[in-house]
Amino acid sequence: MFAIISDIHGNLEALQAVLADIDARGLKEIVCLGDVIGYGPNPKECVDLIANRCRFCMMGNHDHAVLFEPANFNPAAERAAYWTRQMLESERDAAVRAKRWSFLGKLPVRLREGPILYVHASPRRPINEYIFPEDVFTNPQKVMSNFERLDAQLCFVGHTHQPGVFLDDPYFDPPSDLPDSPDWEVEDERAIINVGSVGQPRDKDPRASYVIVHTFGNGQPGKSALLAATAADIEIEQIEFVRIEYDIDSTVSKILAEPMLDDMLGHRLREGR
Repeated sequence: MFAIISDIHGNLEALQAVLADIDARGLKEIVCLGDVIGYGPNPKECVDLIANRCRFCMMGNHDHAVLFEPANFNPAAERAAYWTRQMLESERDAAVRAKRWSFLGKLPVRLREGPILYVHASPRRPINEYIFPEDVFTNPQKVMSNFERLDAQLCFVGHTHQPGVFLDDPYFDPPSDLPDSPDWEVEDERAIINVGSVGQPRDKDPRASYVIVHTFGNGQPGKSALLAATAADIEIEQIEFVRIEYDIDSTVSKILAEPMLDDMLGHRLREGR
């Protein structure tokens, strides 16, 4: 088993709560799908935790924006990106500052391991394309096009902050509608699985979201789940969607105290939107 997290967005309290839950379950492997920073008040601490705790992390659109430019961002997101850059640059320890920038600069855009493809946003446009649940009705061609570009059985994404499972009918099930809610039993079908957001959920549930991947049949005792994932015989048995309470008020207070961060970025955390 291993955990997949995404979209921390500088929310230290949410990340710490999720990591504590992962540790309590005895999980040793973590993958992050990006957007470690942006929006939230603790970018430096979150970068350090992800760099130290995750086997790898993907490039998210907010990570990319802080490294380069926040193109096509709304005003609140743009200001948050520039503020985040200032916070990373304000680190007095030159070695620590360089280490953080190096970590962000080397984040991969697309990574395939065995039957799994990892991206931040979508198989077709891995950094910045949104696949919304409603797209199965309003833009099914977008969903189908992404399945056409999917070269693995399963693709894990974040980006929309809305957890659930896309099938190539196309169809979408949020965790609450899955037959074995909140778990999804993996069979032979291909799927794009959104793991939700640790630091800024947008499915009207303010609790932090992540998934646990249950594996079996890898035939390699003693190897970690993710290292074994490169083997052709690994099988994914189940995807478990997890929600975790965290100290939202503490995160909100820090956002409201920072003039460069829009108050809305804090208030929305309480509403899960």
